[in-house]
Amino acid sequence: MPKVEDFQQENTEINGIPLRIVTYKIGDRFFCHVENKDPGATIARGEGPTREDAKWQAVSKVNIRLQ
Repeated sequence: MPKVEDFQQENTEINGIPLRIVTYKIGDRFFCHVENKDPGATIARGEGPTREDAKWQAVSKVNIRLQ
């Protein structure tokens, strides 16, 4: 069974909303999970061959949903 690797977490703010962005790798794919820091609700997810691709996908969705 593949393990989670390269786990990273960062705090940021988009459109005035404090968010937590988590990225990690499973197998040969990267995943990104963006959540509201309080109460911790998931806003968007992304997936891609690189960390940057996965994060770009998720953050793009966040920008649309939080307009």
